[in-house]
Order: sequence, then structure tokens, then C-alpha cells
Amino acid sequence: MTSEWPITRGEKRCTACAREFVENERYCSALYDRGTTFERRDFCTACWQGESPEMFSFWQTQVPPKEAKKKLLVDDDVLLDFFARLEGATDELKINFRYILALVLMRKKILKFVDVRRTGDAEVLVMRMPREKTTWEVLNPQLDEEKIAQVTEEVGKILNVEL
Repeated sequence: MTSEWPITRGEKRCTACAREFVENERYCSALYDRGTTFERRDFCTACWQGESPEMFSFWQTQVPPKEAKKKLLVDDDVLLDFFARLEGATDELKINFRYILALVLMRKKILKFVDVRRTGDAEVLVMRMPREKTTWEVLNPQLDEEKIAQVTEEVGKILNVEL
């Protein structure tokens, strides 16, 4: 198991024109699946071309005021979309990300814990999305506290938030 997670963090500048974002400016972020890692690219509104097939996920966000405490600037639908797109993932990074996103979505009361299903050595959390009555299964990667903190920090880096 690796201790380093190769994830690029938003750089607070446009990937296309290299202009630095200013306080309160809205911009778009896109996430690209690079196999064993995710790459984040940020675009100013002038350079944003919209969704493209190679994007894993995208969202609109804003540069927070300098004096403001960091908070979640990604809406619930973006988190849920990211979670759903990771369904069926088989590599460690994506399984761990999906598990942490499931915990975040449970904390936000978007997903509700229903049951635990065990198959062999694997533990699968069964969750329900009350507003749509959709059921999701999430593999529990059996992360220790240190690994949970590490993956949570990395998910925060991708989304530029503190979770």
C-alpha cells in the first residue's frame, strides 16, 4: 500500500491562460481520470469550454475571501456525481476515495446507512439515498485511522476544501 497519493491540487490559476484567480472570482474545475491518479484543472470563465468526454467530473466554484475560514465550496450534487462515477472502480485509490465520499455524504445526510453485507473477507456497506430511494453498495477498504485521515486530506485537495 502506498503512502503517497499522486493527486494534483488546484493552483488558483487558469490552466489555459495561466491568469491567477482573484478573491470571490467564480471559475470551473475539471477532474481527469489518469488511471491511478486524478488530475485537477481549473479554468477561468473565459477559457472554460464546457464538459468534454475526457472529463471524469467538473464543477463551478469560487475563490473564497482571504479572511474567510475554508468551507465546502462544492455542492452536494457534485459530490454525489463524483461518488456515483466511482462505482465499480477496482483500483485502491478510487475504492478509498469512494468510501470517504460515502462517509462525507452520510455526514451530510444525503446517504443513509442501511446494512452491512459480508462476502468472504470483504465488507460492503449498503446505503440508501432517501430523496431518490436509490440504494448504493460501498466496499469498505478497512482503512485505519491514519489512512482515513490521509485519504480525506487528498479528497479535500482535489476539491480544494477541508472535509
